[in-house]
Amino acid sequence: MSGSNYDSGLEVTYRFAAAAVDTAAVIGRFIGPAGKTGRIESITSVVTVDVTVAASVNTLDTVAGLTTPIAHSIPISSAGAGKSETQAVINAASRLPADTVVVLTSGGEATAGDADIVVVVSWY
Repeated sequence: MSGSNYDSGLEVTYRFAAAAVDTAAVIGRFIGPAGKTGRIESITSVVTVDVTVAASVNTLDTVAGLTTPIAHSIPISSAGAGKSETQAVINAASRLPADTVVVLTSGGEATAGDADIVVVVSWY
């Protein structure tokens, strides 16, 4: 049995299918394993319905508010549904606190659009 599990953390993938990005609303919530703090590894979006007029800014935050909320922008999709994918730049200083609900919200800037959003977190 390897001791490397202690060094690498537990990586968990959270999927939010067909999330509407054209309405300011909560897309979804998640919480990590008890007592573990989280580090965002990636946020990826695949457009399923064209995003129009403006990019949609989605935010990962807690109800109490992180010092630096993690923003992720889904650009206007001119390539058509399913063909536009973006990878967010993550603020490495942002940590998800232990035993706290994390909320993914949409800013609602777009006039239309849906995306499959995948958030990968390492819990330590």
